[in-house]
Amino acid sequence: MHRIPLVPFGTAGFRGPMKEGLDGLNLETVLKFAQAAALSLNDHNSKIIVISYDCRHHSKEFAHAVAQVFSGNGFTVHITDTLMPTPYLSFLCHHLKAAGGVMITASHNPAFDNGVKIYEGYGGQFLDHETKLLTSLKHSDPIKISYENIFFVDKKNVDDYFQKIVKVLPTPFDEHRKELSIVYSPFNGCGSTVIPEFLRRTGFTQFSVVEQQFPVDPDFAGFKKPNPEDPSNLYLLKEMMQDLDADLGIATDPDADRIAFIDKHTTFTGNRIGAIVLESLLREGKTGDIHTSYVSTNLVDAIAKKYGQNVRRYKTGFRYISEALHKNPDQFLMGFEESIGYLIVKGGSLDKDSPHMALYVSNLAYILKKQKKTLTDFSHELDQLYGLYREDQVSIELKEGQSGVDFVDQKVLKGQFLELGKKKIFSKKIDPHMGIVVIELDSLQILVRPSGTEPKVKFYLKLGPFKGNDQQASAYLECVASGIKMLFG
Repeated sequence: MHRIPLVPFGTAGFRGPMKEGLDGLNLETVLKFAQAAALSLNDHNSKIIVISYDCRHHSKEFAHAVAQVFSGNGFTVHITDTLMPTPYLSFLCHHLKAAGGVMITASHNPAFDNGVKIYEGYGGQFLDHETKLLTSLKHSDPIKISYENIFFVDKKNVDDYFQKIVKVLPTPFDEHRKELSIVYSPFNGCGSTVIPEFLRRTGFTQFSVVEQQFPVDPDFAGFKKPNPEDPSNLYLLKEMMQDLDADLGIATDPDADRIAFIDKHTTFTGNRIGAIVLESLLREGKTGDIHTSYVSTNLVDAIAKKYGQNVRRYKTGFRYISEALHKNPDQFLMGFEESIGYLIVKGGSLDKDSPHMALYVSNLAYILKKQKKTLTDFSHELDQLYGLYREDQVSIELKEGQSGVDFVDQKVLKGQFLELGKKKIFSKKIDPHMGIVVIELDSLQILVRPSGTEPKVKFYLKLGPFKGNDQQASAYLECVASGIKMLFG
């Protein structure tokens, strides 16, 4: 007999398909996760817990069940009275001096998934208490339930959150910002609750929404995977931008922690927006450390070096960046990951935060428009200043039951291949600092790691500085990416 495994613990939470049984997200497993989380946080001085949820099927039901479990374990519970973005939940954790927080979300996963994301009291995804949480899962029976001391979060906290994140702007309101035309898609999720309001409150009143993707919809208007990081998912946004001749397009994922941007000429990657924002911050005279993941663009190192700032890199997972901000806020300038997650303001969320990035990038686009420039022009400036840096990513789907760790070890690290896409490999090894496989080619670094939340292995291609033009860089990346797919797909 084989024991049925629980939904695996990924990046600071449990995420998976909604189905019956211990290996699915359902009321039974959510109650188990909640009981384990309550046990893991019982050593905290605070006995307050904050809870919110996204737009998915059963999210509200699961959130209220989690509230009852924490109440049963002696916590005072503050739960939002409607769906709200994940960064707002992160803000509430430290703003209300909570022991921790719980967000019911599966982020940008398919519509049939859900998850339980758990937060430390300072607002970062679970890190300090992760080991205790996993140990507590073994002791999550009996599940304690109570209906006492459960309260709705006061709506004034939304304004408190706004007052913190609006600090990314030089002035809170500028009526001339209406000159920038914006189209926004929340991908039928939580972003609709705050981002339109925040943009209007700061002066961005020439503002339209993608009607098909604006109403809350747990089926995401038929999108199989509501991830704005995938350019193919932005076609409705692009169509509306073209119809309105809009300057800027913004899209957020269902729980509104990640955010994508496009203008009339370019669909920007997370790496490129990260570099644009970093250059902009440093030109403003700001200083501090840049915190990012190993797999994010090397362009930030070149930018930081020019301005005499330091880059700190971590394993994939924004919780490491959150911890860095929590421990040393005075030295923090910016945190970002290539997967369209960013943080540049102190005192707001300590997780990826799309609302404040919507404000900052919109204001940058507005400033550039006054100079008769665009974000695309700014991006070209980076190429001229630092050389060509380009990135790509290849995901290899795993077969059911196949281990990502074994795949990387056997097929990648120990695999007998000397080139990819007819490009010679100079070295292939596990980097002791990153803890992942690194493959080196001419001007190209490939980082290989199993996904922490999905059954796939990811190959991150980081090109640069590259001696050639943009077309040659694209051709090089495409050649190597095709070689990866042929060899491992």
